[in-house]
Amino acid sequence: MSSTKARNETEQQSVGTDMKLTVALLGNPNTGKSTLFSAIAGIPTRIGNYPGVTVEEKVGTFLHRSHTIDLIDLPGAYSLKAKSPDEQVAVDVLHGNIDGIKQPDCIVVVVDATNLSRNLYLVSQALAVGQPVLVALTLCDVAESKGIHIDRKKLSEFLGCPVLRLVAPRRDGIDQLADALIESRDWSGQAVPEALSDYLSQIAESDRPVAAADAIARYNWIDDITKDVLSFSTKHSRSLGERIDAVLTHRILGTVVFGLTMLSIFSSIFWLATPLMDLVSSGVELLAGWAESAIPEGILQSLVVNGIIAGVGGVVIFLPQIAILFLFVAVLEGCGYLARAAFLMDRLLVGVGLSGKSFIPLLSSFACAIPGIMAARTIENKRDRLLTILVAPLMSCSARLPVYLLLCSAFVPNIAVGNTWFRLPAVVLASMYLIGILVAAIVAFVLSRTIFRGPPQPFVLELPSWRWPQPAVVGERVREAAVSFLKNAGTLILAVSIVVWALGSFPKPVIQAGVDPESAEQQGEALRQSFLGQAGRFIEPVVKPLGWDWRIGCAAVASFPAREVVLGVLGVIYNLGDVDPGEEEGAGMLIRQLRSATWDGTDRKVFTLPVALSIMVFFALCAQCASTLVIIGKETASWVWPLVSFTYMTALAWIGAFCIFQLGTTLGW
Repeated sequence: MSSTKARNETEQQSVGTDMKLTVALLGNPNTGKSTLFSAIAGIPTRIGNYPGVTVEEKVGTFLHRSHTIDLIDLPGAYSLKAKSPDEQVAVDVLHGNIDGIKQPDCIVVVVDATNLSRNLYLVSQALAVGQPVLVALTLCDVAESKGIHIDRKKLSEFLGCPVLRLVAPRRDGIDQLADALIESRDWSGQAVPEALSDYLSQIAESDRPVAAADAIARYNWIDDITKDVLSFSTKHSRSLGERIDAVLTHRILGTVVFGLTMLSIFSSIFWLATPLMDLVSSGVELLAGWAESAIPEGILQSLVVNGIIAGVGGVVIFLPQIAILFLFVAVLEGCGYLARAAFLMDRLLVGVGLSGKSFIPLLSSFACAIPGIMAARTIENKRDRLLTILVAPLMSCSARLPVYLLLCSAFVPNIAVGNTWFRLPAVVLASMYLIGILVAAIVAFVLSRTIFRGPPQPFVLELPSWRWPQPAVVGERVREAAVSFLKNAGTLILAVSIVVWALGSFPKPVIQAGVDPESAEQQGEALRQSFLGQAGRFIEPVVKPLGWDWRIGCAAVASFPAREVVLGVLGVIYNLGDVDPGEEEGAGMLIRQLRSATWDGTDRKVFTLPVALSIMVFFALCAQCASTLVIIGKETASWVWPLVSFTYMTALAWIGAFCIFQLGTTLGW
């Protein structure tokens, strides 16, 4: 990608730009469309939503032979007879029906060479749009390894458009595709092949429904084509990928492997990230010490040290673990394993009233509920789509991860479970994810048999071939996650930290003569008399049954805009309070503060293992994300469902936190 970028920059400097071309990239899911997009255009220059809809718009711009080309990556679609919001957006873009989005000058249909017949259905519809069409055969190396041979010259003659061979990861055929895009500006609008027109003209004579007759006509035409252009070598013995699938898609063995894979990832997050986290923690503490010595004592020093550095620093320390988690997820997605996981989960999802189509939206919600909820638009059935949207926020997103990591690191004993490699903090971390999954299953089961009665939508899944994850794609996924995390730390978390610092610093208490204003007792009293302290004592009766003091309650309330804000708020609150930092070796500043915090007027520790578990369960189940609620409202076109989500999740969170605290206290954890 870097060599392409350098070549493009050289061309731009030497030749200049003669013309601009808009190209749409169309294709079925799992055809290598994203890999091809990255190979041609690199990192998208614009990612957002199409005007008026919450479907993702991804555009990349590149230069080839002095021509600037805007490449639009359309949502994956199986048909241009739209059955979902995603497919409808693809149709509207191709026909120029979206305000502010130029109709493409050319359509590139990405076709999986290992499944030509199924992919040609979308090609047959694209040919009728009226714009120049190019067919990009991807995964050609995989097809050839399976003994699949495609006569591209004959296929091009049948379709009436160019057919190009591509192996995007190796950049084979990329330059030829770019050349063809430039040449397409001189083509007239694409005509539907005469043979296809003949088949479609017979629809009026059929006694079948129009949609069924149309599909049959297109597949009859495709059968005629593939008989001449598709051939197979003598069948070879079962491939390594097929032998692997026999294990990974097995009902029992596959589920066991999936569980062990997830647990291994959670364990690795701890030991792989520890050195980097220690480095970040040391940097935060050095910065706080430098600011304390450089800024004169007073309000400004308190704002910088106790507000900004304590708030943002308490969150940034978890960046390595966030990056490592997304690295593993991107690798599993890139190699094709997540599709196998979807196949395994279909049986379980059907049992609770969902379908396998809900798996990808739910899986996406582990990164962030917002893209997960938006991914539900690929579900054609309205019942299944709404049910998926309502339970998606229960999946533990990356914003919850720092909360889990902090409390597991600080209060869960680091002892072995079964063997020396699996440690108790990793098991507890995995359990938090499992709690969200189990509660989501119960909620879906109840709703599917009450409000949303009806059978789930049938699920048909084509397993993609095993392939090596592309480093550029994996790296971009990790970069996006890290940048998004840091943006939150630098904007929302910073803003909330400053507000919380102000609420905890004012009004200033009257200090009696002879009392040291810097003493722990006086600082604690000042915090209790502040606006924050007054609000905390007001809500304390609600959170005390959960084992929380008023400071934890304040942090939970302040984090309703976004869950990850709670760490910054805790950092601010406990920097303002009567906490002895101590000198515990290897513990971060915030962890030391939490471990030494006590209830007002006593030596009783605020944070114990039952309290830590109570907080984690609350955050696993609570709807503490204003953006998620907004997206639910937009996707459902109603503010009733965001209200329902907030109410039932908050109630479940309180009940769950209460039960785990009472159980842990009773058992003497």
